[in-house]
Amino acid sequence: MLLHMKRTTLLIDETLYAELKRRAAAEGRTLTGVVETALRLGLQAGGGRRRTRIQLPSYDLGPFLVDPSERRALDPSPERGGGA
Repeated sequence: MLLHMKRTTLLIDETLYAELKRRAAAEGRTLTGVVETALRLGLQAGGGRRRTRIQLPSYDLGPFLVDPSERRALDPSPERGGGA
């Protein structure tokens, strides 16, 4: 027995909507029933599968040319005392 159902609004492409309506009519079911079944099947098919983690390349670029904590060395404006 169903204790609680939620209402929602879905934005569905017109061609997909037409196919869902045709299938519901062909199977003698409601549009809600067809959509609910499709959603359940989709969730079951995708359940438990996680994308594998990929290892990104790492590069050693050497030491900093300027100390990032030294803000004056990073500011290019001459009135601040940095840059050329």
